[in-house]
Amino acid sequence: MQKFTASFLGRDCPGVVAAVSRILGENGCNIEEVTQTILSGEFAAIFVVAAPENEAQSLCAKLQAGLAAAKVDLSVLVRPAITGQWGEDFDCEPFVVTADGPDRPGLIAAMSRVFARHGVNIEGLKAILGEGGQNHALFVFEVMIPHDVDTGRLRRELACEGQSHGLRVSVQHRDIFEAVHRVSFV
Repeated sequence: MQKFTASFLGRDCPGVVAAVSRILGENGCNIEEVTQTILSGEFAAIFVVAAPENEAQSLCAKLQAGLAAAKVDLSVLVRPAITGQWGEDFDCEPFVVTADGPDRPGLIAAMSRVFARHGVNIEGLKAILGEGGQNHALFVFEVMIPHDVDTGRLRRELACEGQSHGLRVSVQHRDIFEAVHRVSFV
């Protein structure tokens, strides 16, 4: 078996995941990991699969043909899976950084430049516009911060960058963020 990532992007409709997973299964693939989301009616997913050696070369074509036959409009990209993950060679801590305030072009670029300067990897990003009022933006960055990064300096630079764009910025360790935002039933 050989590991591949199969990425899908296209119009969302009921049965998209069923079609993709059926075609993968019919071609002897085992789904090992998957992430999927819907954004403005667009479906996006990445599947990590173990595929038989003889299926590796033709997997993309088989997925495209199977999706076309199922009348599912998705673009497909299949490539060898990357072994390991970013950060495995570093000792990192997970943090959640939120930034909210008036929306305008360039906010994500401005905040992500600060992360890049410090060698911080963005593992997840959600942008929510219009919640809390028209022209309001909320960005939630899930990041991995290497231990050798001066977290205090990073916080100050993020706050300064945010302030220059009218954003309030919060930096919390993921465990604290999840504890504070956990919904509990009474």
